[in-house]
Amino acid sequence: MSDDDICRIIAGALPKQSARNGISPDMSLRGDLGIDSLGLMSIVFVLEEQAGIDAFSRVEEFVGAESVSDLIAIVRKS
Repeated sequence: MSDDDICRIIAGALPKQSARNGISPDMSLRGDLGIDSLGLMSIVFVLEEQAGIDAFSRVEEFVGAESVSDLIAIVRKS
């Protein structure tokens, strides 16, 4: 799965307004995309389903994620 594939999955889990211009790995989850903790968990569930990762075993990593690239790195480690 490429970085672009993971970005598309993340964008699909975001409200349309947040994802309207697309997302890139260098974007901040909170600052650029306005994602709160509930939004982050929604993204994690979608990543688990579509990327086939075990999100439960990586909860602390996901909670500490600050950017799209952090999420990509977590998915890649799974």
